[in-house]
Amino acid sequence: MKIAILGGTGNIGKGFALRWGQKHDVIVGSRSAEKAMDVASEYTKILQHRGIDATIEGMDNRAAAEAADVIIVAIRYEQVPSVVELISPVLKDQIVVSVVVPMEKDRCYIKQEGSNSPITIDASDSKYNADYFCYTTPEAGSAAEEIACLLPEGTELVSAFHNVPAKKLADLDIDLDYDIAVCGNSMYSKNVVFDLVRDIPNMRPLDIGPIETSGMVESLTPLVINIAIRNKMHDVGIRFV
Repeated sequence: MKIAILGGTGNIGKGFALRWGQKHDVIVGSRSAEKAMDVASEYTKILQHRGIDATIEGMDNRAAAEAADVIIVAIRYEQVPSVVELISPVLKDQIVVSVVVPMEKDRCYIKQEGSNSPITIDASDSKYNADYFCYTTPEAGSAAEEIACLLPEGTELVSAFHNVPAKKLADLDIDLDYDIAVCGNSMYSKNVVFDLVRDIPNMRPLDIGPIETSGMVESLTPLVINIAIRNKMHDVGIRFV
């Protein structure tokens, strides 16, 4: 299978490329094709040093999406509209997987007593002890639901992989032991993603429900980051027991 990772030059993209590159053809996507090719070469060398003959290439985001069977959208939330607009004309029967989490570190939204409108709190304001990450709920309910509104009608969309620590995902010497929450409205596309989860040893996919449940899963990302920061833990993930 050909897997395009849009935002593949970032931290989480590196982990996906190194893990899936052992079994699938991976395309690193970026705004710059040149940067994508350089990074793809770097990933290939990492796997070659481990005796793994991988097929990893780099392209701009649009070309990567067009060439893929599965498209992993691993970009910043604010980039969603422009990237989805860019790739929409080349979408046919690809499965799109959103890893996007809308969260902010420098501001949080708090509804004061007696007020109907939320106020924005600067993280440096110790009165609110707001020095942490917050989930910023999009008007659509979640990043995945927003992406669903922007994609061409009939596009298969799945929401998954939000709570995987990027550093551990990219460290092939670490055996991961996490659960991956998967949301989507098509069992066919969810089953494809379940298999991608299982392609990473010790990772377990869990069916959370339709795409409308994505907000609950996305909001866990700032939660685990806050737990890690405030309790001096490293790369916290999720396991349901």
